[in-house]
Amino acid sequence: AQQLHEGIDSKKQGTIGLITHMRTDSTRISDTAKAEAKQYITDKYGESYTSKRKASGKQGDQDAHEAIRPSSTMRTPDDMKSFLTKDQYRLYKLIWERFVASQMAPAILDT
Repeated sequence: AQQLHEGIDSKKQGTIGLITHMRTDSTRISDTAKAEAKQYITDKYGESYTSKRKASGKQGDQDAHEAIRPSSTMRTPDDMKSFLTKDQYRLYKLIWERFVASQMAPAILDT
């Protein structure tokens, strides 16, 4: 996880940090990250798959760090796979997929 945060050599873009600071228990997500995730979800799946809920939190909450998330939703795990070890890829994929899923609308199931 430390290597994913500090940076991976992507050849094309140089060294890039793939995740935010991992030593945090915060659930706060920046507005920029939410907007980027919404754009990715809309482009890939359509507007109806984006979350409509507003973030909850106390007014004036200040955390030292955001929640653990990809530094850019646009850097998909498959795009980064060739630059990562097997374990780095599996961890990045988990973080990336969980973050994107957290920004999507709830599933609608027939029971």
